[in-house]
Amino acid sequence: MIFESQRLLAFAQQYDNITVKEKNAVDKLSAVRPVIGPTKFDRVKKIYWEKVKSAYFERVGYYAEDWPGDTGSLRSIEKYGQYMTAVVPFAYRVDKYGNLSGQLTGNLLRAANEKRLNVLVLVHNFNNNGFDRQLISAVLNDSKARNNLIANILKLIREKTLAGVNIDFENISPSERNKFNDFLKLLKDKLRAEGYLLTVSVPAKTWDNKQDAWSGGFDYRFIGSVADRVMLMTYDEHWFGGSPGPIASLPWVENVLKFATSQIPKDKLLLGIGTYGYDWGQKGKGRTVSSSKALQLAKQHGAKIQWDAKAQVPYFYYWTSGEKRTVWFESTQSAALKAQLVKKYDVGGIAVWRLGFEDGAFWETMSSKLAR
Repeated sequence: MIFESQRLLAFAQQYDNITVKEKNAVDKLSAVRPVIGPTKFDRVKKIYWEKVKSAYFERVGYYAEDWPGDTGSLRSIEKYGQYMTAVVPFAYRVDKYGNLSGQLTGNLLRAANEKRLNVLVLVHNFNNNGFDRQLISAVLNDSKARNNLIANILKLIREKTLAGVNIDFENISPSERNKFNDFLKLLKDKLRAEGYLLTVSVPAKTWDNKQDAWSGGFDYRFIGSVADRVMLMTYDEHWFGGSPGPIASLPWVENVLKFATSQIPKDKLLLGIGTYGYDWGQKGKGRTVSSSKALQLAKQHGAKIQWDAKAQVPYFYYWTSGEKRTVWFESTQSAALKAQLVKKYDVGGIAVWRLGFEDGAFWETMSSKLAR
């Protein structure tokens, strides 16, 4: 779990003695933000974890705003936050000097606080053209930029009283694999000293092809050794720029999870679950649709939603302006099947991309499926 200190203290007091120093430290943390970091209060954490781990799987939601005024993620927290354990705002972009640009809105922090959710700020290398390989290479190869980035992350966490950070650097060159490892180790050491959490998002893969253009830069085993949580991005098996197909077929997700659990401690792994799909035409790239929008499209066009027995996901066809279009998407039903893999492989929980895209039954279903 991403520990909530007051509940931790209550459970710990039931089962073992706790020193005055430990109690005072936990009480102090509770006053600002209810989180226990990865190295502080290890004895108390151990007591708590042994007593309550059988009851919980983590349920982390990604917060994003696709345009100014986009309130979908916020409404999701306000309505379903009681089913979540943490929220990760896709909020800050790094530049080549290690500076951060972005913001965490007061409404987000208020909603997260009201639902008693820990907030892990996400730092990324995304721009209008996608995830920028040259940008992240510049940062990883410049010690001044790298150290500046680490300092800025720590400053942000302190100022906003957050639980920690989620590093979402994508499209890292395979040649930067060791540089990325070095960066994560430096960052972890700084975060650990102040009790903050390091979480890392990693692309899906079924074996460690170190030359793979997309996933070769990610050393699962090393990342699993330094990160407190690893978010496994088990989606985009088929993407908007390719041919139509499942976003995350169940057999593919399971194969990715099998490999991940051979490299990363299971309790650190969070299985990525998408709440979206793609709508492909006969020409050009597809477009993203939320799970709820996909259902609306099918209803609007009188399309019959079909079920792929092998992939265990839904899809449908519809026609508009004389063009046949194909939609594959994730539904609550397909997500529930993936949640069963969390239990089967006994990993830490789920990380949902993204809040505001899900249909109305999603979070209640996840809560039910993820009760141990």
